[in-house]
Amino acid sequence: MIHYPDCPFCTNSNSTLSIVDVEISGVKFKSIFCNGCKKYFGFHKDYDEELKEIKESVDCLESEVSDLKQ
Repeated sequence: MIHYPDCPFCTNSNSTLSIVDVEISGVKFKSIFCNGCKKYFGFHKDYDEELKEIKESVDCLESEVSDLKQ
């Protein structure tokens, strides 16, 4: 069984917490949001877009190397 913590602000049960996308001054973050008291906490940088670009570059390089082998 996984135990998720209650909101540290309003101590509502864990069913009120959500992970949401937040943008602050053009920088994308992931955050935990309490649906009960409407507060954000636990921000961390969202690297999803950067990782997607790196994966596309690697896929392109793999394709080019495959073409060279043939």
